[in-house]
Amino acid sequence: MRNNSTLRPSKLRKRRRKILAIKSVGILLLLIAFAFLLSWLSKISTIQIAEIEVFGNATISKDEIINAVKKETSGEYLMLFSKNSIFLYPKKTIKEKILSDFKKVEKAEINSKGLKIIEVSLIERKPDFMWCSIDEKIKTSSGGYSGSCYFMDKEGVIFSSAPDFSGNTHIRYYGLIDGANPIGEIYMPSEKFKGVANLINSLKDLGIITAEFHAESENDYKIYLKNGIKIIFDDKQPLDKTLGNIESVLGEIDLRHDYSANNPPKYNTADFRFGNKVFLRKE
Repeated sequence: MRNNSTLRPSKLRKRRRKILAIKSVGILLLLIAFAFLLSWLSKISTIQIAEIEVFGNATISKDEIINAVKKETSGEYLMLFSKNSIFLYPKKTIKEKILSDFKKVEKAEINSKGLKIIEVSLIERKPDFMWCSIDEKIKTSSGGYSGSCYFMDKEGVIFSSAPDFSGNTHIRYYGLIDGANPIGEIYMPSEKFKGVANLINSLKDLGIITAEFHAESENDYKIYLKNGIKIIFDDKQPLDKTLGNIESVLGEIDLRHDYSANNPPKYNTADFRFGNKVFLRKE
């Protein structure tokens, strides 16, 4: 005959397991009910996005931005919660999508306005420079060759094709980038690019006008001036030192003068790659 003392703990364990199972099912049912309640609430018409306002788009189509936003706010999370709810719309994803798909956009901010409106605020990149490919069919003022050109902003980001009538209104940059479609590429690291741009601006302050910048490699550069003179330098020494060396030779070669075929310069090449030594030559 079994001892009642050994049966009692076994019955207690079964009872506890049964109570735990009932509680677990109850909690699960409550969670499911709560999820369906939230699902219903997320689809209430009073908090559904009904309008998308776009600001700051100078050259980008407003409709294209709106369509991109609508694509990200359509559908549901987990087939339950509306992405079009003003409280649940994927703000971060929309911003990342705009920056990814629209290379002209430098910055994008997404905010809600009331319970039914999304505001998209954009800052477009400015065409500060042009990057051009090499095409041996088209001769440039430097004696080189230029192909298709693209606008580039102050950070060196190539963001849009440039129309043929852009002419010489922008300094043209060459080299470093391969490929048929350079849009979205970065010409060179931002700080290095800014250093080159600052050098060119400093030359302009001295009356020395740049037409083209050629990166022969990541470290060796050439500047072609509008008067036809070529400046060769590299980044092995600080660019402000290169600027000082350029200023020091203005007595030997006037980099500011507007030369012509009938009045050519004594030297047409100035090489600044050798520290304080400057080599002037006729090529």
